[in-house]
Amino acid sequence: MQSFLNRSAACLGLLLLAGLSHADGLRVTDPWVRLAPPNAPVLAAFMILENPSHSDISVIDVQSPYQAKRVEMHRTMEMDGMMHMKKQAEIPVPARSSTELKPGSWHLMIIGPARIPSPGETVELTLVLSDGEQVRVRAIARKGPMGMNHGSTKHD
Repeated sequence: MQSFLNRSAACLGLLLLAGLSHADGLRVTDPWVRLAPPNAPVLAAFMILENPSHSDISVIDVQSPYQAKRVEMHRTMEMDGMMHMKKQAEIPVPARSSTELKPGSWHLMIIGPARIPSPGETVELTLVLSDGEQVRVRAIARKGPMGMNHGSTKHD
């Protein structure tokens, strides 16, 4: 009987571990691209990045089949009383935490789009993570808040 209980406990432990590994990895919620005028030189993309794992991860690259010159990771920060948008090498997502990409903070810049998406259209993005994983995202084009006065923002 003791042997049966030990085997049962071992099997249950393996099942729990399998469930935990399934929960690992980056989760993306509410991905969207801000609607822009037809001649806009850039588009901004936002989303919430959730990391349920026990290890810190980072977004180290963003790729897209959407026709644009490139996609960059940016962060808006206040420096010397002025807001600055600065290109970032990565977007950190701490273990068991989240990082929100939102207007006036972390965001993705789709630079030189060949065309501007219509309301409700999706823009595909692939987030490349520091652990080698790639996460495909479909961001919906919609209206959203500006988050800051772009007239008083310096772009570095």
